[in-house]
Amino acid sequence: PEVLIDGQSVANLSDRTRTLMRAKTMGFVFQSFNLVPTLTALENVALAGEYAGASRSRATATAREALAWVGLAERADHRPMELSGGEQQRVAIARSLVNEPALVLADEPTGNLDSGHSTEVLELLPRFNRERGQTVVLVTHDAEVGAFCDRIIRMRDGLIVDDEPVAPEAAAA
Repeated sequence: PEVLIDGQSVANLSDRTRTLMRAKTMGFVFQSFNLVPTLTALENVALAGEYAGASRSRATATAREALAWVGLAERADHRPMELSGGEQQRVAIARSLVNEPALVLADEPTGNLDSGHSTEVLELLPRFNRERGQTVVLVTHDAEVGAFCDRIIRMRDGLIVDDEPVAPEAAAA
């Protein structure tokens, strides 16, 4: 099958062009955060902007905005080891949104967090869609996570076996 991004086939694009397109149109949130340990929270987030072609000053400015959006403006100068697991995941979320991508892919974003930090992260992710119009695809094995989503698509052996909206009262919980 052909892969289209913003209506453009990626099949014949160079690796560099595909990488730049991915950096500008997609954000990624990983279970294990994948933060650079020697960089501050601000530098980790700004790095994504630089990868997408922004100047260092522009990337730093948008990184500050993204950290404020996830409630970490005051922790911008801290390195990952100086942050809690929930704070590290919020840095990773800020990194995923810094380029204002149309699509955010979140792979088990609460898998390494305790319940308090999990709730904090799960309350943040739907805001992407509500407040910024971004599509969030959240992958999880935890059925309770579905309560924070608008729609649940279940897969088995690589095939979609169920696709259902979440009741509005459950999604608002």
